[in-house]
Amino acid sequence: MMKFSRRIFLQSVGLSVTSLGTWGSNLFISKSQLNAYGEILESSTSQKLALLVGINQYSQGKSLKGCTTDVELQKDLLIYRFGFEPNNIVTLTDHQATRENILTVFEEHLLKQVQNNDVVVFHFSGYGRQVKLNNNEDNFSLVNSLITHDNIPSQDNVVNDILVDNIINLAQSFKTNKYTLIFDTNFVPSSLPLANKLSLRCQDFNDNLVISEAELNLSQKLVNNTSQILGKNKSNQLSGLILSPVVDSISTEINSFNFNVGLFTYALTESLWQIFPETDNLTLMKKVASEVTLFSGNNEKLAFKPNTKIDIFSYHLPTEYSSQGNAIITNIIEPNLVELKLIGLPLFVLFNYQLNSCFVTNIDNQKMLTLQIIALEGNKAKAVIINNDEKLVINKGVILKEFVRVIKKNTKLNIALNHTLEKIEKVDATSALSAIDTIESVINFGDNFADIIFSKLTNLSNVIDGYSLFSSSGILLTNTFPKVSHEAVSSAVKRLIPSLKIALAEKLFHLTLNQYSSLLPVSVSLEISHNNKKFITKKQTINSYLNSVKDSKIKSSFVDNNLLINIPLGSRFTINIDNENDYDLYYLLLGINSSRQIIAYFSPNSGIINQGKTVSIAENSDSLKLIVNNEKNLGEFILICAKSPFNKTLNKLYKTTDMKLDIEQIIVVENPVIIAQCILEDLHLGSNINPNLVNNVTDIYTLALSNWATFSFVYQIE
Repeated sequence: MMKFSRRIFLQSVGLSVTSLGTWGSNLFISKSQLNAYGEILESSTSQKLALLVGINQYSQGKSLKGCTTDVELQKDLLIYRFGFEPNNIVTLTDHQATRENILTVFEEHLLKQVQNNDVVVFHFSGYGRQVKLNNNEDNFSLVNSLITHDNIPSQDNVVNDILVDNIINLAQSFKTNKYTLIFDTNFVPSSLPLANKLSLRCQDFNDNLVISEAELNLSQKLVNNTSQILGKNKSNQLSGLILSPVVDSISTEINSFNFNVGLFTYALTESLWQIFPETDNLTLMKKVASEVTLFSGNNEKLAFKPNTKIDIFSYHLPTEYSSQGNAIITNIIEPNLVELKLIGLPLFVLFNYQLNSCFVTNIDNQKMLTLQIIALEGNKAKAVIINNDEKLVINKGVILKEFVRVIKKNTKLNIALNHTLEKIEKVDATSALSAIDTIESVINFGDNFADIIFSKLTNLSNVIDGYSLFSSSGILLTNTFPKVSHEAVSSAVKRLIPSLKIALAEKLFHLTLNQYSSLLPVSVSLEISHNNKKFITKKQTINSYLNSVKDSKIKSSFVDNNLLINIPLGSRFTINIDNENDYDLYYLLLGINSSRQIIAYFSPNSGIINQGKTVSIAENSDSLKLIVNNEKNLGEFILICAKSPFNKTLNKLYKTTDMKLDIEQIIVVENPVIIAQCILEDLHLGSNINPNLVNNVTDIYTLALSNWATFSFVYQIE
């Protein structure tokens, strides 16, 4: 490995230093965590070190789009959320990210510097694959590797990849056990009928590729040294966190015209911006898995094994309420004009965010300043401060919280035509899809973000079976598989109209997700009972009393380490909603079941939760099944609580054909788009935003974060 000074190397790769934001120290640490917290802070000389690698451009082969964005997201998170010094973060992107540079920085910046009790983060976004350890045709092993920028196979098919096991073994050589390794890549090509293989971070399998001798020698050296190293530092063994998609899963990018990102990295960093103090890593990864699943349909599964000895703080660091937020100020243009990055919004919300949305911050505990977006591109925005009469100074690095969310009223679906379609098929599809009132635009895949991908399916003989719908990450949607062979494009589009309506309703539901930014004090639990065992999933908003009760734990009769909520067939379960306010709340419980039907819960008693009271659904668990189908697939419950009633929504639901107003029931929603639009209209009316704050209110929904809270429970039927 090449040896030279850390200072010279960091200069050679162009390490940039950015401003460090400031924040308070309002920590809520339970007694069971004080020792761990004290250990983190016990030494004033402890360091936080990071190496972030992202490769879009490779010297050979296909490029990616979102890997350098991943690095930016992680860097902002580490600086402004976790307090890393900018000069302790090294980033290697594109041509900088050669095998030699990555390993040299790992040694010079991490291995040689890290001391006991230091915190280390390593992140890699780029292509992965499996390669052979040797050329023995009769006896060879396939291993997972990271593809570096300079990786061009030699004439003998030798590649300069970095073995994942080598990174893990190097990390186990640290003098600290507080390290986190993040790999946003995958290694095994997917056999799923993906409409969008260009967005996957795995190269096609080539059984001729062999790892380089240099990497093999490093591997052997590390294997020989690992036992000795771990023998001296037994506490380090298996104590670090490794976060990534599982080996045989997919790792996908979500691409748009002005924002490209790894799905896993975005879900991880967004979740880390949002989580409350005392959130352990298992709870964090359950949130990440839920958000990834909304895009990938559970085909991007996450690898995580909780370690109860160290599973206290994410990245081995505590978080503070004051550093939780949805945006950060990145530049001061004028005293009342700033540039922002939106970093803590659900991805569905980010792609549909509108001008005039507002954020707030408290300056030196003097006044709450309101900032309103006037320009927006991707996750970057410009905002004006609209109530700074005292001319308070606002600084770069200040973290903002969402205050008013603006959504376009005429929100529809954006459909992408997959690259596998022939020209005549694209012409026919564009004509047929453009005539549907739920469609806003029909574009070629890759031109911009698409909610749905329209693509053809072919059989093993490469004969077209028909056409189907895929999620934005390329996953085949349930109930869209062609029913007849040799289907015409126009016939397929007509068949898919009901599925498109469900997709639009689902999109509109998700635009209300705000559990971590809602100002309503509400907590919700999902209680599952099966074979005399009980498991409870608990969710709450930031102002819930549960976030300030020390040592509060939700008791279950068994521990569930699954990242998604698994519901065995025949389970009984109850949803409990606690209204912690001194006023009544209204609620709606909706769902997308495992057959992709929109369902709604109705009770003749009321849709109200009185102040300080709890409502349980179902009221009669013996006679009502919240899951009305037994198909083994994914589903989602969506619970919306609000200060204001859902009058428009209920008036429409009452007209459902099978609705019986005198009994508790689950109904299949006949007009899901209209119901979703009514929900947004009810929330808009209940928010009662001053028209002087937002113009053209007839064209938009203006939703006050103080008015509602939406919770999502993604589940899988076993």
